[in-house]
Amino acid sequence: MAGNGFRWPERSWIIANNIVILQNDPARARILEASVKSLSSAVFTVRSIAELRKLAAQSLLRVGVLDLDLVTYQDIARLRTQLGMEIVCTHHSPDDTMWRESLGAGAFDCCYDEDAPSICQAIQKSIAA
Repeated sequence: MAGNGFRWPERSWIIANNIVILQNDPARARILEASVKSLSSAVFTVRSIAELRKLAAQSLLRVGVLDLDLVTYQDIARLRTQLGMEIVCTHHSPDDTMWRESLGAGAFDCCYDEDAPSICQAIQKSIAA
């Protein structure tokens, strides 16, 4: 408790910073957006790296959920370095090589794009790390 009687709120799963979703399939993006809304005060969906960068110029982006059909491993490394955002990669059929390459580029995890619970868990863990 601070000296002026203010009490900091108990830790919750609400993330103070924004989440951005970049997915190849608009329907999948909407499903993911609905799934991660409980984790953040703001969730944005973009259709390209260029759109993500434009959004990043206007808003602090804490986590990106990025489709490996739309980003390269080099993109992941650049976004981590330039924006400092945590990244959770997704793919319709990720394999061990994709997982290893994603983590090697700086992503926190690589999940099936249909596995919203795993994606949400990865977001939570990446923020806590």
